[in-house]
Amino acid sequence: MTTDDAAAYHLIVHADEVETLRLALTAFRDDFGRRERVVARLAGEVLGAVAPEGGTVPLSAGGLKVTWSALHTLLDDSRREERAERAHLHALLDRLPSASDVRAIDLDRLGP
Repeated sequence: MTTDDAAAYHLIVHADEVETLRLALTAFRDDFGRRERVVARLAGEVLGAVAPEGGTVPLSAGGLKVTWSALHTLLDDSRREERAERAHLHALLDRLPSASDVRAIDLDRLGP
């Protein structure tokens, strides 16, 4: 977490959801991080804050937006037969603020 971005939100992550959250963030960072250093940095910060046993993950405003986007991207890419993963994705997304709140966060203002 950066000092200029105090925790805007605290996400509760259960132990059985950790792998799904890490997969979503890693894939998102790898897809967009080459072009977007801000996305790569924020995804890396959130990944670093996720404990193997789960727990509360403090999210800056930018970390919240990247996490929300990563979870939605993985959900869109998942298949119906991946029920456990989809259930984890929905559970994590249900614990985050609304889409309109997250979309209002401007990553461009956060700098490189």
